[in-house]
Amino acid sequence: MQLVIGIVRRGDEILLVRESLGANGEMLWSLPGGGVQDGEVFHEALRREMQEETGLVVGDPVATAFVMHIDSERYPSALAIAFEINDWEGETLPEDDEIAEAAFFPLPEALKLIGQLESDNQREPILGYLTGEVPAGTTWIWRNRDDQEVLLGRW
Repeated sequence: MQLVIGIVRRGDEILLVRESLGANGEMLWSLPGGGVQDGEVFHEALRREMQEETGLVVGDPVATAFVMHIDSERYPSALAIAFEINDWEGETLPEDDEIAEAAFFPLPEALKLIGQLESDNQREPILGYLTGEVPAGTTWIWRNRDDQEVLLGRW
């Protein structure tokens, strides 16, 4: 499985989407993104997912924010890549039924909302990158087994 994640900024604000990400289906905020379909390359999937989840039409990514390789029982060897996007237009109006809403938040508020994510591999790479504590392009390697998330490496 391959996933793309988009980071869209409006001044000092970050675009987040609210969807069912909690262990019991709780609606939580995170960065928009989703799966790469057969026949798509990353930037094509990113444009499609961003439009579906946020309503925005985005241009090509301008930088790689972070990379995650997660090996889990449900998704063996999943690869997720987060990209910075500078060019975008439109209004936040999600087209995806799984997305309750999309909105821009000032960075401090966005960090608090992302901090509510229950999974380390959903939360830590995003917080590390957005706070500047982890350099752009950092790769995170996780193994998830029996409800345990283990960070195997980061460089």
